[in-house]
Amino acid sequence: MNNSENIYTFEKRKPAGLLPTAFQIFLSLLWGGNNVSIKTSLEYASPLQVGWMRFVAGGFVTFMYILIRKESLYVVRSEIRPLLIIGVLFTVQIVFMNVGQYLTTAGHATALNATYPVWASVIAHFLVVTDTLTKWKVLAIVMSYIGILIIVFGDTGIVASGVSVQGDFMSLLSAILLGLRLVLMSNFAQNMSEVKIMFGQSVMGISFFLIGSFIFESPQYSLELRFWLALAYQGFVIAGLGFLANAWLVKKYLPSTVTFYSFIQPPAGVLLAWLVLSEAPGRGLLVGLVFVVAGAITFGSESFIKARRKEILV
Repeated sequence: MNNSENIYTFEKRKPAGLLPTAFQIFLSLLWGGNNVSIKTSLEYASPLQVGWMRFVAGGFVTFMYILIRKESLYVVRSEIRPLLIIGVLFTVQIVFMNVGQYLTTAGHATALNATYPVWASVIAHFLVVTDTLTKWKVLAIVMSYIGILIIVFGDTGIVASGVSVQGDFMSLLSAILLGLRLVLMSNFAQNMSEVKIMFGQSVMGISFFLIGSFIFESPQYSLELRFWLALAYQGFVIAGLGFLANAWLVKKYLPSTVTFYSFIQPPAGVLLAWLVLSEAPGRGLLVGLVFVVAGAITFGSESFIKARRKEILV
């Protein structure tokens, strides 16, 4: 292996065009139901147990995809460090997501988790040379921060039952770690298969969650159809299709440009939480959601316009 193969090929990534944008809209709608499905499954099982069962399903989808593409799972020495970094980040992030969701409402967790594109943009500014912050992205970050503060403190102990600062804070930490993981994955995937990264993080996630569940929890296995449907959604649809699709997008396109339509996630999640879980959104959540969505639109609009112009010129 020559030295040039160890250099991340940043120039291959470009702003997302029309088709990846449409695909991102579809994915955002799917991700809107993720926290609702997690909250539903947590009615029947503990957080770490839900985690490993979810990633068994997601790992199965990834493995089937590997067989279809006839990709090798052989890991060379230079890939060990990236796989370990992504695997550890993934495990810690999902712990914060599941425990945070256990401690707060699905609406709050969805809105706070959906801030990950903002964190990805900030992190990409330092780790991806062609994905820098602009004044519009800074404005988006400020609006999102305001929305986060309103969501976290606007409902706690006043309007919405089931809301806690601890749960909201853990959900926010999960979003920050997700932003970091996506940027690092985008970098690492320039010189290795994104599918290998996905399968590696699933294996690490299953191992840590399974061991942790039997040490710190008392696993219970419900026969309720509602539990298995929720688990199937977050496993096959999100941890399977959703993770693979996100990995492919961040490998091909600049991280900050493939998350423009992620602002669809919070409204979709809040609506589903109301319909499925009967969670009436509090005033703090609704007002904060306006700022988060406005920040997401502002954050992605500049990259979106640049991508359209580039397509026209081509």
